[in-house]
Amino acid sequence: MSDEAGVDRATGGAGAEGIDDVEAARARVDELIDGEAAVVAIAEAIEDQDAPDAADSLERLEPEDSAEVLQEMEDLAAAEALAHMVPALAASVFPDLSDADAARLLEMMAPDDAADILPLLPEARRAELIGLMHPKRAAVLGQLVKWDPESAAGIMTTEIGVVRRGLTIGQAIGFLKHHKATEDQHELYVVDEEKRLIGAISLRDLLVIDDDEAVSGHMRDVDHPLRVEMDREDVAREFSRYDLVTAPVLDERGRVLGMVTIDDVVDIIEAEAAEDALKQVGAAGDEAVHSGLRKKLRSRVPWLLVNLVTSQAAAAVILLANDLIELIPLVAAVFPVIANEAGNAGMQSFALTLRGLVSGEVRADLLGRLLVREAMFGLVAGLVIGVVFAAVLAALGLGGVAGAGWRLGAVAGVAMAGSLWAACLAGVTMPIAMERIGVDPASASSIFLTMITDVVAFSTFLGLVFVAKDWILAAGG
Repeated sequence: MSDEAGVDRATGGAGAEGIDDVEAARARVDELIDGEAAVVAIAEAIEDQDAPDAADSLERLEPEDSAEVLQEMEDLAAAEALAHMVPALAASVFPDLSDADAARLLEMMAPDDAADILPLLPEARRAELIGLMHPKRAAVLGQLVKWDPESAAGIMTTEIGVVRRGLTIGQAIGFLKHHKATEDQHELYVVDEEKRLIGAISLRDLLVIDDDEAVSGHMRDVDHPLRVEMDREDVAREFSRYDLVTAPVLDERGRVLGMVTIDDVVDIIEAEAAEDALKQVGAAGDEAVHSGLRKKLRSRVPWLLVNLVTSQAAAAVILLANDLIELIPLVAAVFPVIANEAGNAGMQSFALTLRGLVSGEVRADLLGRLLVREAMFGLVAGLVIGVVFAAVLAALGLGGVAGAGWRLGAVAGVAMAGSLWAACLAGVTMPIAMERIGVDPASASSIFLTMITDVVAFSTFLGLVFVAKDWILAAGG
């Protein structure tokens, strides 16, 4: 692996020309990979890409091939590409890297990026790599990997500028010149003698204020610091609510441990959205498309077994109505339509409510209004769709379809209205109830919501048909 000093790479220009350059670089890499070109040629082409695009290119390769390419790349380019890869895929490359190469690349990454990868490595390998690093960096990473990855501390960066309140402006500038800080930091945090946060001073003020003046005379209050144990979803909510770009992370004594930046929050939002989507269908929130077979089986098969059990409830309703279905065969084609509409309506309400819970919009004082509004929507939407569905069944009856007609259509329309009303109520109440009892509202929600909507739809329609069967059959329907 090259030991040349890393330099910032061009972003490929701006506007249409820049886009063309990015596409050309991507096409060149794809051509080399598809043509099974030499590793050196692929490495050189990937080096010409911006780090996110280089990460995408490396993710296309098998882990052992990615490791070979990384060993041919300059250290800084390789570290940046690894930092932008999906952490699970980045970790899969490390078994094929030597300890020295792996430790060097991790040491060159931002601490928070390295801390995303290290916990995914075997504990023995993780300890070995940290032991090969510079003691200061090893101490930082050793501490970061101990934090809960779902907390503010688990996503923070520690490369930040912090100055004592007794310094002058000139001394603070001198400190900043000799201490590494992330480029995302636009102000220095000011602390007292015990490293407790007392304020912040902007980099602009450092440039325009006389060097002899005290930092403490020009600092501002930090309104929204983050607690070290704060859940990352709450961190994202805090950034959204107060339009934050950065925020310090404090321990229980008010000491500055690090800083969360807006790019971390964007990653949180993307990860949480993907995690919730997976949980709703009974997959593990941390499962990826490249996860191993064992993990896939362990995370998904139990919920498939749960789904097998819950689906029996709807099947039982159909079984009880077997004689009715034999009497009016068309019923078998009608109730799945009602169940499908109810399921979709329920999931719409569920998704909206879940988003409201995440964003803090669902409050106890507004709960009654929310329930009434969704119930009204379900009823009105059900009536509209029910009328259309009734008209379709009536038309089929006029077309000579056996069992169809306006009477069956009327019963189906009423069942549709009632089922959608119940489904929307279930979609609202389920996530709220789950949160109240301390269960993640996203966990396998689609499995249980589908069971409820199917049972309600089947029972409502088949029950109404049973009550009105003589009327439906009168005059041929």
